[in-house]
Amino acid sequence: MALLMACCDFLAGPIIFFPVLFVIPVALMAWNCGLRTALRLAVVLCIIRFSFQYAWGIPYPLPVAIINGVLRVAILLFITFLCGKLSALTQALRARVRTLEGLLPTCSYCKDIRDENGEWQQMEEYVASRSGALFTHGICPKCVTTHFGDVMNQAEERKGAGDGH
Repeated sequence: MALLMACCDFLAGPIIFFPVLFVIPVALMAWNCGLRTALRLAVVLCIIRFSFQYAWGIPYPLPVAIINGVLRVAILLFITFLCGKLSALTQALRARVRTLEGLLPTCSYCKDIRDENGEWQQMEEYVASRSGALFTHGICPKCVTTHFGDVMNQAEERKGAGDGH
């Protein structure tokens, strides 16, 4: 695609000072292949454009041609950088949404979760493997009363009996 855009730029001639068509392949490269690859492509396309000036026979003095080339590179690199950052943010957002969306088949007794392969995993393992969440464990007051109420009552009775003697 970049080669096609370079050919179109050559055929358009020197009338267009900034090769607008170069933005398309560079933006697509930044979006799909990463920022470094797209930055390299941007520089290569600007070098190609710089060489076109001599093929067209434009009588620019060398310092003016270099300044124009540097400006083209700077603008194209800036556009590439923005596309690459937008792509990275979009991919991170998609990963986060993919992590947090959907219904989770959960065992109503042990709270294990069935994964995509039909295997059951502990809730903590499942969530930790799909997100940045880490777990710590404790017991809430309601569960202490429900599950350990007898033990707590006995401890209080012993404490009360020890205070009275």
